[in-house]
Formats: sequence, structure tokens, C-alpha cells
Amino acid sequence: MQITSSLVPHWSSLMLRGILAIVFGLLGWFAPQASLTVILFILACYFFIDGSLRIWLAFVSKKDNPLWWLLVLGGSLSILAAAVTILAPDITALLLLYYIAIWAVVIGIIEIILANKLRKELQNEWLLITSGALSISFGLYIAINPGAGIFTLMWLLASYAVLFGVLMVFFSFKLKNLKHSL
Repeated sequence: MQITSSLVPHWSSLMLRGILAIVFGLLGWFAPQASLTVILFILACYFFIDGSLRIWLAFVSKKDNPLWWLLVLGGSLSILAAAVTILAPDITALLLLYYIAIWAVVIGIIEIILANKLRKELQNEWLLITSGALSISFGLYIAINPGAGIFTLMWLLASYAVLFGVLMVFFSFKLKNLKHSL
């Protein structure tokens, strides 16, 4: 069975992930003066919801998806990032920068691995590869430039979230359209 046939019935969970990323990004753009505590809480919520959706998708597609464990790995990483954010709110901006960078790079690698598998099933599938490359680029940029500051990070994170969200929404529409051809 193809991986796409296990993802197509759950296209809406990918759309939800994309919409949540867009909402998170818009909040970051339009509320930059918000306290670090609020920003950390929003970030923790995003990590937790993203991780939960990834793990849920892994288990509902486990029977037909040989790469379900990558979704569990990515989801677990996101939930771990949420726990660190909630349990250590006084974390320095530098540590915040680095664990977001690591999260983005690992998630990007996972997205590209999944995309490469999907490319064998879908012709010209580039949206998931682009979102993975965007994640890796974002993570590497903030790791290399830690002096950018927390508000610059928030602006970059918001921009990344909006772009990632838009790509995921388009990808979910592609899966939804495949639903009719299966």
C-alpha cells in the first residue's frame, strides 16, 4: 500500500497543523511586545499540538505507513520542546534560540525523508520538501546568529510558521484532491 493512501483520509489533520502554524505566525507578527512568558506559552502550545497531531497521525496510519515511526519521533520531539518550555520558563534567550533551532532542523530532516518517500508515489511533489528545507534553513540561521535577539527570533519564527503553515495547507489540499482519485 502506498503512503499517500494512508495520509489521504487524514488530510484535514495536516491542514489543521498548517492553520495552527499560520495563526501562531500572525500572533508573532502582530503582538511583538507581548511578554516572554506569553510567547513561551504560545510556543509551548504550538509544540504540544503539533506533536500530538503528528503522533495521532502516526498511529492512525501505522497499519499502512511503514514510516509511521518518523511521525512519532517528530511528535515526541515537539512534545519534549513543549515540556521544556513550560517547566523552565526562565530559560535564557540563548537556550530558547538553540532548542528551537534544533527542533526546526530535526523536523525539517524528518519532513524531507517523508517527502522523498512520497516523491516515489506522487509526481512533482515539492511542497513537503520545501517545508523541510525551510525548517532546516530557519534552524541553522538562528543557531549561527544567536545574537539576533528574542524579538528578532519571534519575527523569524512567525515568518517561518506562516510559510510552513501555507505549505502544509497546500499539501493538505493536494491530499484532499487525491481522495477523489483513490
